[in-house]
Amino acid sequence: MIRGVLFDMDGLLLDTERLGARILPRLCRERGYEVPPDLYGRMLGRGYAEDCQLMREALGAEFPSEAVLEDFRAALQSVARNGGMPVKKGMAACLAGLKARGVLRALATSTRRATVELYIRHTPEMQNALDSLTCGDDVERGKPAPDIYLLAARRLGLSPEECLGVEDSLSGLKSLKAAGIAAVMIPDLVEPDERFEGLVSYRLNHLGQLCALVDRLNLSPGVRA
Repeated sequence: MIRGVLFDMDGLLLDTERLGARILPRLCRERGYEVPPDLYGRMLGRGYAEDCQLMREALGAEFPSEAVLEDFRAALQSVARNGGMPVKKGMAACLAGLKARGVLRALATSTRRATVELYIRHTPEMQNALDSLTCGDDVERGKPAPDIYLLAARRLGLSPEECLGVEDSLSGLKSLKAAGIAAVMIPDLVEPDERFEGLVSYRLNHLGQLCALVDRLNLSPGVRA
């Protein structure tokens, strides 16, 4: 029985990743660095420390990764404050539909809590739509470690087996696998390839399809990947 759904945020509920794919290269170019084409994709879903490490590995030990990431965060926050943060297709109907079914809804994101709370304040569709928030600064180990998802389930009072996790990134799917939580993938910037083998339980095209999947699983609880 699915009693709770655990959601990633960036690229899954909010369309931040397309914004980020434009903002990060610009910030790096302003400092005289050219971002490798695959760097941003490898950063998706990871925590702050991991992103800093990836940027230094790609751009050199002297690259000011902390300063760039602070500017990156500030740029996204500015978009949110001005009411321009785009939401993903079907998000509002999905969250409302799960609530109507009595299914708990939690956020499980690598993004820091202050940023998450700012996004929610400026995104009407997310207000009063979630039962708990678990953020990157709530755990010592970020995705792909299982900690964020295990804590998110615990905060709902549920076991991993009673939850679905919804992700768009490779690191997030690895986190769900390590936590023992069945994974729903809704691709965003990254399409699944051989690296995703064995990580995806269910694949959907958009959030508007999630309630029907939960209904199907709860009518036939033995149907779990």
